[in-house]
Amino acid sequence: MATDKNGNYIKGTKKVLPEGWVTYGYRYAIFPAEDDRKVIERSFGCERKVYNEYVAGLYEHLEKIGFQGGFIQYTTPNYTTITQKYDYLDKSNDSFVYNDAKIRFQAAVKKYNDEFAKKPMQYKKAVRKKMRTTGYVPTLRDMKGFPKFHSKKHGKFSYTTNQTNGNINIVQRNDQSLLCIPKFRNGIPIAMHRELPKEAIIKKATIKREGDRYMVSLSVDFPMKQEPLRSNIRANEVLALDYSQIDLYMDSEGRKAGYPRYHKIIEKRQRRLNKSLARKRNRALVDSEGRILYSTTYQNTLKNYQKTMAKAKNQRKDFLNKRSNQITNDYAAILVEDLDLSNLAQCLSLGKKLHDNGFGMFRTMLEYKAKKKGKHLIFAEKFFPSTKLCSECNSKKETVKLLERVYVCEHCRTKMDRDYNAARNLKQYGIRILSDLGFMAGVPVPV
Repeated sequence: MATDKNGNYIKGTKKVLPEGWVTYGYRYAIFPAEDDRKVIERSFGCERKVYNEYVAGLYEHLEKIGFQGGFIQYTTPNYTTITQKYDYLDKSNDSFVYNDAKIRFQAAVKKYNDEFAKKPMQYKKAVRKKMRTTGYVPTLRDMKGFPKFHSKKHGKFSYTTNQTNGNINIVQRNDQSLLCIPKFRNGIPIAMHRELPKEAIIKKATIKREGDRYMVSLSVDFPMKQEPLRSNIRANEVLALDYSQIDLYMDSEGRKAGYPRYHKIIEKRQRRLNKSLARKRNRALVDSEGRILYSTTYQNTLKNYQKTMAKAKNQRKDFLNKRSNQITNDYAAILVEDLDLSNLAQCLSLGKKLHDNGFGMFRTMLEYKAKKKGKHLIFAEKFFPSTKLCSECNSKKETVKLLERVYVCEHCRTKMDRDYNAARNLKQYGIRILSDLGFMAGVPVPV
């Protein structure tokens, strides 16, 4: 349902934004007190417990009916069927903690049905290796794309609470900004490094822990005046970006992004922390109820691990945001390749660098920033041979091996960097597209 400016729901309305309104996310750092941290951490654990119970129930159901692949037809029960089994899943937590677990589980099932159900039943790569080497007999839990259990180490330390009649707001008290959400009546100090837009309506808030820092992501609806789409574009206002494993991209002006590869910087520290965690995990004790009791040093090492990974992620995001903002400010049209990144990531030698540089995230940033500023973002066709074409004479080579980092034209003997040649071809492709649409300078706009 839609809400008014005060965040109150309007009965009989649908989740449709008014014309000219958009939904954006704003992230801020929050600083909960020690007691509030315990409540937040408890909410994380309860959300993870409910989600894992949903996954266990799904596996039990599918094993009972002898599931052999295809679409999952499963009616998700209400979260109360789970919470009533455990005393600690009570009303001391925000009810949206449990509802969020249900929504995430439904999204995981939908993702499987959309991406994997139509394909033949497949098992994970590690499982296939065990089947070949040790004769391992796979189960439903080994199927590719199935909802997975969330672990305490690698799980998402977050939960989402929705706006209901103004229960999420930001107030000013004693010259301090406070975030008010359910179960935190006194508010949590929040660092408002940038103000929310005028007339903004907060729809939901996601509380998250990254290492030892707590963040909140506010989803807000607000009216935004977008710039009209640019026309009369000159050739020097068009920039093409060719994907590069090491540098993120090479543009059509011959410049490299110079991505620092933040994950590679912390890789050695990550391995050391993983080994330390493994040793401490092996020394953990088990109580009479079968629960694993981890030591204080294990908990501290785990937080250091999470903090290290969060730092690399934030550095990557900051780099991509600044670079995408610079490009969309300086150019009227941007050309990028429409790469199938999910398939590219399957390659052992390429996937690690792909996940490090975050090219998919970079394309997403370019897309919404270009739309906001009235700039053009064009994706080249998947089978456009930007690497095989010569940017000087337009002749085409039959094959170009991945190890060939210098493009040599067999027809005109042009010799240049492989990625630079591909970027120039992408720019020419984009200029042709913009000319056909009438957006280039000197080209009449079609009626």
